[in-house]
Amino acid sequence: MSSFQTLDTFQVHIKLPEVFTPRFASLIPDQRERVNQLLEERTILNYALDMERSHLWVTMQAKDQATVMDILATFPIIKEVKVEIFELAFFDSAPMGLPELIMN
Repeated sequence: MSSFQTLDTFQVHIKLPEVFTPRFASLIPDQRERVNQLLEERTILNYALDMERSHLWVTMQAKDQATVMDILATFPIIKEVKVEIFELAFFDSAPMGLPELIMN
């Protein structure tokens, strides 16, 4: 029996408050720090904010939806936002990496 665990991919839509109160604004640096940590761990695959600063989209990998909710619970802004979670059938993206080196 293999101990390898497959992870599913989830798209999370986060609706931000219409008005950024001083309290909410004060949470943003800690939120960015937490997101950066999860990006480094490859738990979060991408994190996007619209130009109006009203919606965030997070693509993440987790064992199941309960695990996604546990991860989201660590977000400093979580009590100030509305969240929808969607399990994805697939997630394709362009390869990311360093540009090809050309040796002259």
